[in-house]
Amino acid sequence: MIHRSEEKLRLKVLKEYDILDKLPEEIYEDIPQIASMICNMPVAMVSLVDKESQFFKSRVGVGPSETPIEQAVCYHTVLAKNGFFEVADLRLDERFNSLPFFSNVPHLVSCYGVPLVNPAGIAFGSLCVLSTDEVVTISQVQKNTLKKLANQIIYILELRKKHSDFANYHIEVQKYGQEMEEFAYTAAHDLRSPLRAVNSFLKLIESKCTWATDDKEKMYFKFIFDSAKRMDNLIVDLLDYAKSNKTNKEKELIDVYLLVTDIFSGLIDETTIDKPILLTNNLPEITGSKVAINMIFQNLIDNALKYQSKDNIAMITINYVDEIDRHVFEVVDNGIGIADEYIALIFQPFKRLHTQSEYMGSGLGLAAVKKMVESIDGEISITSKVGEGSVFTFSIPK
Repeated sequence: MIHRSEEKLRLKVLKEYDILDKLPEEIYEDIPQIASMICNMPVAMVSLVDKESQFFKSRVGVGPSETPIEQAVCYHTVLAKNGFFEVADLRLDERFNSLPFFSNVPHLVSCYGVPLVNPAGIAFGSLCVLSTDEVVTISQVQKNTLKKLANQIIYILELRKKHSDFANYHIEVQKYGQEMEEFAYTAAHDLRSPLRAVNSFLKLIESKCTWATDDKEKMYFKFIFDSAKRMDNLIVDLLDYAKSNKTNKEKELIDVYLLVTDIFSGLIDETTIDKPILLTNNLPEITGSKVAINMIFQNLIDNALKYQSKDNIAMITINYVDEIDRHVFEVVDNGIGIADEYIALIFQPFKRLHTQSEYMGSGLGLAAVKKMVESIDGEISITSKVGEGSVFTFSIPK
């Protein structure tokens, strides 16, 4: 009989493949039928052997779906050390001639089998063909074909196992990503409270020291306040990024023209003499997530206003194309543009192409936009030319 350690390994393999006690599957049903036809044998089966029983994953010409292990001829195939098991006449073999199948119909006589062996070399089942009522021999070609069919079973099982492992891994990655987003959201939210306290006390200290501050001290206060403001902006952007794939699934009617003009008005500085210009073309009313659409346009328009050459009057054009199944929007600006070698970086978190002294920002805005667009099954892309501006194109399903 098989050594207990080998039995444990076999049971472990069966558990990893997760095929015991499963409903019939067509892909396995075909194999014993093919084996039966190739070897001209009326009985064929794919069997799996656990601790106490032999289960037939698929079978032809035999009724029961399982047998006790002590009555299982195919169990001996699992034990075969040379990769093939054959008994020309079971009636003359003392290992089998007392088993009940000799008194039952069909009367099994000849048996040929190939063990199912996983890539680690552990046998856990078999592919067997059997004759009834008479001795039948098979050729070496037929034996080799049985071995090839057994290999196909292993390929199927390994593919299924890898698919299951990948699915489980994908679930774990999603779970980890969700936990990290929740952590980022909580951390960013909690950081704003002490930062506001720091800012308030700094203003209090500054107000008490105005009579004694010189230009250098005023510069120090300005530096601290600017740093606190950048920190607050970073936290707000981090919050937006953490929330960017938690889209409000409730759809509502959105007047895109009113939305973008409200966003634009809220972003421009009313004290500026040369005010930025907003142009729109055919902006529609659409049905979708207002949270998502608002955030996308907010970030794209903000970027278009921010990344401008000194003394340049920002001009932003928002176009719309109505496709059969999608809404397509373009946000066109006349800003500084982006060199080709940096295009691939701009949607990555914390990737910045300029210093804070040149253009303030956290490097999270466009990353959040991409996440938000993808969360509503959309796509986003960019074309740009240095010194002439950029075109952000995003599409969302209707």
